[in-house]
Formats: sequence, C-alpha cells, structure tokens
Amino acid sequence: MSKFSTQNSPYKKIYMIQLFFYLFLSACFIGLHHQNFLIEQQYLFFCFFIIATVGISHGSLDNHKGELIFKKYFPRYWSFVFYVTYLLTSAFVLLVWIYSPLISLCIFFLVASFHFGYEDLEMFFSQNFILETPLYFLRGLIIISAPLYLNNVETVNFIDILLLGEKWINLESATYAYIFYFNLVSIFSLTLLFWIRKNINLKDFFIISFEVFSIVIVFKYLPLILAFTMYFCFMHSTKHILSLAVELNGSNVYAGIKSFAKKAAPLTIITFAMSLIMLFYLSKEFSVDKSILKIIFIGLAALTLPHIILEYIYGKYK
Repeated sequence: MSKFSTQNSPYKKIYMIQLFFYLFLSACFIGLHHQNFLIEQQYLFFCFFIIATVGISHGSLDNHKGELIFKKYFPRYWSFVFYVTYLLTSAFVLLVWIYSPLISLCIFFLVASFHFGYEDLEMFFSQNFILETPLYFLRGLIIISAPLYLNNVETVNFIDILLLGEKWINLESATYAYIFYFNLVSIFSLTLLFWIRKNINLKDFFIISFEVFSIVIVFKYLPLILAFTMYFCFMHSTKHILSLAVELNGSNVYAGIKSFAKKAAPLTIITFAMSLIMLFYLSKEFSVDKSILKIIFIGLAALTLPHIILEYIYGKYK
C-alpha cells in the first residue's frame, strides 16, 4: 500500500488544491505568454518575490530541526552553533562557486536533481526500496534535462550567466534530446515497475506521470525563469510545506499549516530582506535581470547544501 493512499482526506484535498492551483496559474501564464502580454522585467520581479518568500519558506523550519539535533550536544549554545554551522556551509558554497563556477554548477545540478526528486516523491513511498534512489534522481533531473532540450537557447544563456564568464562545452541539440527522452522513459519505466510491484497504486502512478507531463509542458511553453518558479514554488515547495504541516500536527493538517506559517515567518522575512539587499548591491554592477538570476540560483545553491545535510541528519532523528 502506498504512503499517499494512507493519508487522511484533508491531506489529499489540500494536495489536489495545490496541484490544480499550480496547473491553473501555469495555464494562465502560458496563455499570457502566447499572446505576448508578458513583460520580462515584470515577471522577473514576480519570480524573485515568489521564490524569496514561498519557495524559500519550505526550508524555514531548519532552525527548529537544528534545535532537535544540536541541543542534544550543545544544550546552552545550540542556536549559536547551528546558525554558525549553517551560515559557514552556505558561505563555503558561495566561495567555491566564485572560484570554480563550472564544477559548482555541475555539483549543484546533481544534488538538486536528487533533492527535487526525493521531496516530490516521498509522499508516495512508505518503505525504502533500492530502486527509489535512481527514481528520485531521474524525477529531479527532468527539471534540468527538459529546459536544456525544449528551451535550449535561453537555458544556455542562463548557464553562461551562472558560470560568471567561465567557458564550457555546449553539447549538440541531439545529445540533449537523447538525455531528455532517456530521462522521460526511465521515469515512466521505474514508476510502472513500482506499480507492478504494488509499492504504489494506479492512482499514484497516474499522479506521478501527470506531474512529470505538466513539468515538461511548463518548461516548453514558458520562459525559463518563470517555468522554474512555477515548479519550484507551486509544486516542489508546497509539497514539502504540506509534509511539514503533517509533522507539526498529524491529526489536523489545517492546524499544521497555520503552525508552519507562524514558525516559518521569521526566517522567511529575514531571507527576503537579505535577498533585497543583495539585489540592490548586485544591480550596481550587473543588469537587474542578471542580478535576479544570480541571486535566485547561486543563492539557492548556497542554501540547498546545508538544507539537504540537515534534512538527512534530521531523518535519522525522527
């Protein structure tokens, strides 16, 4: 029996609401983009705001998880040790990115692929199977392989910005096509295998497949940064927020969401304020659009590593 099928009705209802909202909002933006109503600078600021608030907020309970872990070893100074460790890890990522942007970007793509896939699919699996790990990775990899094939020109320009001037070898379009289709077929094959083995049910299979299909559509018909914002904020982050709400209050998911909002607000506000300060200083040297892209993705990379490490350690303590 799958994990999702055992969840209570409010959980399933909220998940379906967030899924339909993601689809509705994506469809609206696709329609506006098709009619040439979207203005780049306006949707860039929209993406910046949504990612810096809704997107980043799904990691805003890291301090509470850190308390559970660090308080055991540092009863009096756990908060100091936690924040210093967290910030130093983020600073290390930024420092490595400055001196080795290509290596940093490749590592970020690999780590982000597993992270995205794991947090998007954990709601469906209640046991640990050997094949889960490659499925997690392949499911997250679609966020990278889809734009490289379906929106290659914009994605290559975006990579050039993140590499801070470092040269890289851009592959042939046919190679990106092979990677994308292999990625797609592998996801459906492994998902089908899990259904055959009864690790998930038929409804789960269709939901997972539909999510992948919707991601492909979004990255094909929307500008890259807007497509990523739709996925990251309204699919990936909302799923994780829902799982955190269940952790906070398993018997009442609505109360759990309210509790999450209160606990997440302080760090979310601080992160948003820091993002604005970074945008102000970077825009003095770079254009606004390049500054926003650097803040979103390099900043996201800096926050992803300590977040993933903390999630892994926290999983051992639960």
